[in-house]
Amino acid sequence: MTWAWRVAIVLMALTGVSSACGADDPLIDPDVRAAVGGGAVRVLVDLRAATADPSAIESVQDEALRRLAGTGAHLARRYSTAPLLALVIDAAALTRLEAMRDIVARVRVDRITPPNEDRSPRR
Repeated sequence: MTWAWRVAIVLMALTGVSSACGADDPLIDPDVRAAVGGGAVRVLVDLRAATADPSAIESVQDEALRRLAGTGAHLARRYSTAPLLALVIDAAALTRLEAMRDIVARVRVDRITPPNEDRSPRR
């Protein structure tokens, strides 16, 4: 390997080229993309925050909601002990969430499953 290639590799590592190539992009559930095409969909947004720090959770939630202003996003639920938001989003809000690489880790459909006694193991 030549000297120039070694320098290039070191510079790429130091400047974070891997993150520019999508390594830190939010993971978007394919079901979200399919559902948002038909209108608003309820989702769970996993945020990048320290789970042991309630003030960090609140801060990142506030920032996500601030950045979603002007889209069709509506807050369904805010969690005080988990870095999550339950939102109802449209296509514009999904596009915004995808751009929030620094604070959004994952967007998935919020599947509400009612309690079902038939699922409990029989004794």
